Amino acid sequence: MTIKTVPQEVYQRHEREWQVLREALAKNKSASDSQPIAAPSLPADLIPGAFPQ
Repeated sequence: MTIKTVPQEVYQRHEREWQVLREALAKNKSASDSQPIAAPSLPADLIPGAFPQ
């Protein structure tokens, strides 16, 4: 049984994309650490995925 591999250029492109994402998330997290997280302004029954009460 052979194992299919991803071409090197595709792997490297995806690695660069993930690195950009990680950096953006880290930057966003450090910026949000200094600001309180606001509660959603929508009632729970209008928020997709919210559990009914």
